[in-house]
Amino acid sequence: MRHAVLMAALLLGACAKPREERVLSREALASSSAVKPASTAAAELPQPRGAATVRTDMGTYSAPSVRFSADFLGDPPVTLMLVALSAQSEDGGYWRFRMSVDEKFLKSKRATARLIPQTALGPGLAIVDYQLPKEPPVTMDEGTLELTVTGNQVRGEVRLKDGRVRANFEGPLTVECWVPPAWLSGANAPAAPPVPAPSSPEDGPVRVLDEAQATSQCQSVAAVFR
Repeated sequence: MRHAVLMAALLLGACAKPREERVLSREALASSSAVKPASTAAAELPQPRGAATVRTDMGTYSAPSVRFSADFLGDPPVTLMLVALSAQSEDGGYWRFRMSVDEKFLKSKRATARLIPQTALGPGLAIVDYQLPKEPPVTMDEGTLELTVTGNQVRGEVRLKDGRVRANFEGPLTVECWVPPAWLSGANAPAAPPVPAPSSPEDGPVRVLDEAQATSQCQSVAAVFR
């Protein structure tokens, strides 16, 4: 039961945009105490406009990229993976999705998920929501999201329950990889300072962003999408 609760909390945390807590390089590690709790209450904000494009019947949205996030947990040994896009329009609206995937996705590079209201995610489930200017946010609760990755390029679409295409998207994929602090310390700098522990058990395990892909786990994930 404890394991199931932890999994739900971690997947909810994966839906939120991480704070600017990152280890930039081997040199930066020695002076950084950046940490990432397993869950955070901060909502994911639309990214600046860029190369990824979403086309809907309500308008066009863009973001720098589609994001693939791999979150490694040491105890218990769990890997949480999420594909997400948070795009915005010129008039200030946004359109975004979050899709939970499992290790099969690393081989097939294809995924189909059922749309659900904003609750704990799991493989085969996705959340799609959007907001038009001066309108309340809307969460789609019926339909499917499909995507395919070729190299580091993503293409996909959202279909309603009746089969109509509601949105399609395409763009480059970027990879984020979060690991327990000890993994990164061992891979980079033996003299790295200790990383602060969570302030309470509810904060969950702490991970750091392996931006330099120094760990073998993150190297393996990044290699899949080159």
